[in-house]
Amino acid sequence: MGIANKDRATFSIDPAVKQTLEERIPKSRRSAFVEEAIAEALRKEAIERLNRTLDHLAATSPKGGEDSVTLLRRLRREWDGRPAEVLDEG
Repeated sequence: MGIANKDRATFSIDPAVKQTLEERIPKSRRSAFVEEAIAEALRKEAIERLNRTLDHLAATSPKGGEDSVTLLRRLRREWDGRPAEVLDEG
């Protein structure tokens, strides 16, 4: 994956965090380090969101008598916006 496949992003971080990043991570590795850290944080957030959903799933009354597979497919479509055909093929 070369630089041509990357989008630039601009955001602000705490000066102390920036200083620590600059002290510990070589300049040539910083973008990859930040990308990996963000990806990991997003993965953890998705797991937390899924766990919250599953914790409340039992209390959800099925819409129109949905079985569990139909309910989970509908929820996945709502979360990620994939068309129904993508999930129905599996």
